[in-house]
Amino acid sequence: MATSNTSLAQQRTVTGTVTTEDNPLGLPGVNVLLKGTATGSVTDIDGKYTLDAPETGGVLVFSMIGFQSVEEEIGNRSEINLVMVEDIAGLEEVVVVGYGTQVKRNVTGSIASADLTRSNDDVTVTEAMVGVPGVQFTETGRPGQVGNILIRGQNSLSGSNSPLIVLDGIIFSGNLNDISPRDIQSMEILKDASSTAIYGSRAANGVILITSKAGTSETPVISINTYTGVSEWGSELKLLSPERYIQRRLDWRTQSGLPADPASIGNYISATEAANLENGVSLDGWDEISQQGRTSSLDLNISGKSKSTNYFLSASISDDEGLIYNDNQKRSTFRANISTTIKPWLQIGTNTMFSHRDLSGISASLNDAYRVSPLGTMYYEDGSPTQFPVPDEQAAGNPMRTSLLSDNNEIRENLFSNFFAKLDAPFLEGLSYRVNFSPSFQWNHDYNFVRQDKNVSFNSTSARKANERQYNWVLENILTYNKSIGEDHNFDVTLLFGRNHVEAESTLATGEQFNVDVLGYNNLGLGEIQRISSSAFSVDMISYMARVNYQFKNRYLLTLTARKDGSSVFSVNNKYATFPSGSIAWILTDEGFMKNMERVDMLKLRVSYGSVGNQAIEPYQSLTLSSTARYVYGDGGASSLGVITSTLGNDDLTWETTTTANLAMDFEFFQRRISGTFEFYNSNTEDLLVRRNIPVMNGYTSILTNVGDVNNRGIELSLTTDNIRKPKFNWSTDFTFSYNQNKIVHLFNTDLDEDGQEDDNIANSWFIGQPINSYYDYVFDGIYQVGDDDIPAGSQPGFVRVKDLNGDGVLNPDDRTVVGSGNIPKYQFGLRNNFNYNNFSLSIFINAMQGWIAPFNLINPLVPGRSLNQIDAGWWTAENQLNTRPSLLYTNPLNTSWYSSRDFVRLRDVTFSYDLNQTALDKLKLNGVKVYVTGKNLATLTDWLGTDPENGGAYTSSQGNNNLYPMPKTFLVGLNVSF
Repeated sequence: MATSNTSLAQQRTVTGTVTTEDNPLGLPGVNVLLKGTATGSVTDIDGKYTLDAPETGGVLVFSMIGFQSVEEEIGNRSEINLVMVEDIAGLEEVVVVGYGTQVKRNVTGSIASADLTRSNDDVTVTEAMVGVPGVQFTETGRPGQVGNILIRGQNSLSGSNSPLIVLDGIIFSGNLNDISPRDIQSMEILKDASSTAIYGSRAANGVILITSKAGTSETPVISINTYTGVSEWGSELKLLSPERYIQRRLDWRTQSGLPADPASIGNYISATEAANLENGVSLDGWDEISQQGRTSSLDLNISGKSKSTNYFLSASISDDEGLIYNDNQKRSTFRANISTTIKPWLQIGTNTMFSHRDLSGISASLNDAYRVSPLGTMYYEDGSPTQFPVPDEQAAGNPMRTSLLSDNNEIRENLFSNFFAKLDAPFLEGLSYRVNFSPSFQWNHDYNFVRQDKNVSFNSTSARKANERQYNWVLENILTYNKSIGEDHNFDVTLLFGRNHVEAESTLATGEQFNVDVLGYNNLGLGEIQRISSSAFSVDMISYMARVNYQFKNRYLLTLTARKDGSSVFSVNNKYATFPSGSIAWILTDEGFMKNMERVDMLKLRVSYGSVGNQAIEPYQSLTLSSTARYVYGDGGASSLGVITSTLGNDDLTWETTTTANLAMDFEFFQRRISGTFEFYNSNTEDLLVRRNIPVMNGYTSILTNVGDVNNRGIELSLTTDNIRKPKFNWSTDFTFSYNQNKIVHLFNTDLDEDGQEDDNIANSWFIGQPINSYYDYVFDGIYQVGDDDIPAGSQPGFVRVKDLNGDGVLNPDDRTVVGSGNIPKYQFGLRNNFNYNNFSLSIFINAMQGWIAPFNLINPLVPGRSLNQIDAGWWTAENQLNTRPSLLYTNPLNTSWYSSRDFVRLRDVTFSYDLNQTALDKLKLNGVKVYVTGKNLATLTDWLGTDPENGGAYTSSQGNNNLYPMPKTFLVGLNVSF
């Protein structure tokens, strides 16, 4: 048995009391640890502790959240009393606020941080935002796909609702997948007008501020992180098995009044299917298109600093293979962050990154895999793919054919950089000037060649080459001034003048019917049919901004911001717009009347109000535009190119404007063992940019106008609790909750039916007082059964019954109503529990989205008399008269939809890790070693009928859907080493 030297030595008891200047009676919950051992204690309610220490002495380490850690030599003492001091640096956490930083205590706006310190080493940039209150991230489950991000709901009817991404202080024009998550130091989400107004016309949908790492140690540090893992389908949409497929055909024939003898089934299906049935050959569409999901990553970074230079250099490579054949991504990224002080008053530097993403490969067709007959034939004897698995009917295509016959090369590259210089004025303390110049280049190409299918008689070859190039530059001049007047007055001023230019061009060339295909897409001139198109655009912006932060007595806080933007995309009458905001905060715990409330450590009230904008349109949309068309005059005449009017301009087109009021409370209780934030917001978006139909007699069919008003209001809660705090064991919990209510306040201010209420826009499913993504339909009321005496004309037993809402005895469009809404859940919550025992850690994260639905018309019968498969959700028969599923003859005479709840609760992440102890690290001369195992998307509770409720969309057709991608269940093992 091994015994520590400490336990073998003679022991003595050390006691004492820990207090603070404000609490001389004793501070409970302080960890007291004998340095270099596992021996420790925790102070009781009176601040007292007792532990055994060796006679030879040692060092006691006193630590507690919110206080400075203290080391005390034991010497020959048996009683050690200590007065602990608050950790002011810890309390005054610095957060990025846009064009600068600010002490978190002094922040007056709504800013949430994605806690990357509690995220796993395998987390992606977007995954880190899951659980942030007010942020909705819906994952696709596919390699290289970002998913969808919304902050506090949907503001625009037809424009972009994506947040603005700012990387190292510069607006980022690339894809979030271009950024290596291991390069990120912090990520803040700006949610209210006070925090976002500094970005003016681009900030209506919120702002995500990403700050990359810098050197922190004067000794160079090398860090390596690597992981590898496998993925499988988290859940699978159930398709008809061969047996159920046969039963469906027999039931359909019975319902159709046709012979349905099981012994004669070979006469009721195609010859191909009959032969495969007889030979016991079958297939599963999902199995045919699946591949083993795999992921691996390697990150290397070197960082350090000296008195004059700071550097962070990194490189990373990753390889992700999705669950569907040929759905892959290979990524490599490189970063260099370097800054140097060349004079006491002058600092220069650069933050530069380059990413290369390879998305090559045409993935298999999910739509065809859903439809393909389980008795079809996917391949010929030589292994080449069939065009139709059931050639007798040619109803469903082979889901693998295009993937196997294609040679695809898709590359996306992004070079993003910022060069800066900062000057501190020697003649005026607190005054500084910074200039940023940020050039950015993006190159994308997608080349594809479809080889000749040797099993068809026609020329099936085709090729395309699509090239895109974009160049952006940003030039910013930033002046800041910080000043303190006495002990009570502190303020800082930030002024900005900036310009932004974007230019892009694209070319698409295609060829068809190649007689020589050895060169593939590298010689489109060999195609008999050739086409080419190209486009280009440029956008210019100019910006002015001013911000003032003022603190009085360090507890009354004020922020005022105004930004004026001009953009070339808008009309001559509205090139510029100004976006102001203001916010105040009051730190109540600094008031005298709060001093006796010992259990309240911090209480701060915040109120903000202001406006931000959204461009929401593409370049040139405010102008009257023309297009070209070819026309043949007379029989056999040559075609001529003509110019025709296409789009009517609008000289009064202006910005969408979102005005937000925000009320919040930040709190910390019980020596900061409970902390969090509660917020309420109400935002109105006006002057929505919508293309409106106009009488064709004007020569145009529509015009882009500013109409309508959308409202979003909601509440957000974030709560962190330090549940158990022991020398060897800690347990903490993070809980977040968000509620968002979205509705259209008004649209066109029309009342054509003169009922005293504004008209809805039924064609676009826009309804006053309802969410933007509303579903307008009949209300489902079961299934007509045999013997019912109220079956209307056009229906029969097994057809859908709907409610007669107006009670006139007739089922017609007047009986439709809003049956629900989708795309945005009403409620979200996240729950993360973190457990630490010695050097072991366990993190369990659960998230949920509630209160949303989506159409699910895959329930409708998919031509059961043909060789097409579909979901196995059951169907009505005379012998089994279901009240939730239609018969196989159902023709949907009212054109109504089925709806399914997208609500879910998911065990999203479980990570178990071990950190090598300090003694072993010292022997190995390493800074840190961490081994971890992670499981992602391990279990999901849901009633959704599709593959996954999070990435499920609106399945409005019964013919299948390419948006049936499964969510991967992933298992990873990783290693993190630094030295």
